[in-house]
Amino acid sequence: MKLVKALAVLALVLAIAVPAYAETQNVKVSGSLDMFAFYRANYDLNKDEGDAMATGMSPDSEFLMSQVQVEVAADLTDNVSTVINLINERNWNESANADADNFDVALDLAYVQMKEIFYSPLTVTIGRQDIWFGRGFIIGSNNTMWDQQGTISANEYSVQTAFDAIRATLDFNPWTIDLVYSKIDEGGVASEDDTDLYVVNVNYKFAEYNAVAEGYFVSQWNRLNVNSAAGENSNDTETIGGRIQFDPISQITLGAELAYQWGDYDQSGIAQMDRSAWACDIFGTYRWDMTWKPELTVEYVMFSGTENGDSDYSSWNALYRGKFWTAYNDFRQFVYTTDDTGDVPATTNEQFIQVKGALKPLEDLLLEGSFTYIWNAEDVYVAGANRDAQLGYEFDLQATYDYTEDVSFGVLAAWFVPGDFYLGPNDATATDLVGSVKVTF
Repeated sequence: MKLVKALAVLALVLAIAVPAYAETQNVKVSGSLDMFAFYRANYDLNKDEGDAMATGMSPDSEFLMSQVQVEVAADLTDNVSTVINLINERNWNESANADADNFDVALDLAYVQMKEIFYSPLTVTIGRQDIWFGRGFIIGSNNTMWDQQGTISANEYSVQTAFDAIRATLDFNPWTIDLVYSKIDEGGVASEDDTDLYVVNVNYKFAEYNAVAEGYFVSQWNRLNVNSAAGENSNDTETIGGRIQFDPISQITLGAELAYQWGDYDQSGIAQMDRSAWACDIFGTYRWDMTWKPELTVEYVMFSGTENGDSDYSSWNALYRGKFWTAYNDFRQFVYTTDDTGDVPATTNEQFIQVKGALKPLEDLLLEGSFTYIWNAEDVYVAGANRDAQLGYEFDLQATYDYTEDVSFGVLAAWFVPGDFYLGPNDATATDLVGSVKVTF
């Protein structure tokens, strides 16, 4: 009798377990190991060697950093798949974080994707996911998630860039339509103090000239700020824009992107202002048909600012941009605070011209270099005086060597030279030197 009962229980377990295993068609485990060595000098632009930076780093900083990712992707039945990505990123054995989160594992990605759901062109993705549209000029990186555990000193390198979102993609080749809702900040569950993001993106790929046209509407509803003066609690940004890119001949790529913002600017203690901001990106690349594959890119980028005395708020809201052009300047007053009290974030009131070149002297070696000249879009007034518009210029040099298909070595050197906008002693050259080893599996 006991044997019969045991067989019955075993048969029941198999009846439940076998169909469960059969639902998983394919499981893939992948990951990466990234190690970095940093040397940084004068990131606050202050020449005083005894001055401590607001970022917590000294004027001259040296540290090692690593990032580990393990991803599990499973294909299920009926065009359903799931992805989970776990990460750890940390400065190597930093004593300040020794008892904190140095060795904790964080959730980076966790989503389910359902293709041809209800309607054959429709794909729905739900959960924590990466989202990037176009060249990442508006949407590409959720910077509110960078270094959530506070364990790295180079936050712009953080791999935590995902959005908690619901995304519906309609593929009507050559048309692609994306609808996205993302919860950026929940605030209080029972309160209207959240930050929500809504995106509509339409992409069309032409049959000739490798051409693409893209239009989008992005709405950020920010209820986190409460204006005590006006009794308002909204700081909304509506963005509409478009991009076009094409190759008139095989060696040339030309493109431009233009975006406009409106909505409300709400800051505690002052009356609410109307938004009216602009941003544009114009670029062109020429590729020589030579063994070393040299190419040259010239690009102009502008983010509008607010003119002194303007009744409208015209400073560009960078939202969740994923595209960055420089090693230092893009993160000035955004990730790293300078000692100049009149400095504004590089995400707004800025324009620059960049000339960038690249070549491959060896099949496995890529060399890149760029020169970027930066100035203010609008005058900046500090203590009633108008500052010079010249913010400075930056040199960036980078070499990447692919040792194998899975292992690469990199070296980056960058120098930001402050312009006449900055006053002494806050006009020292910022230096960034980074060595890296990257392994994927």
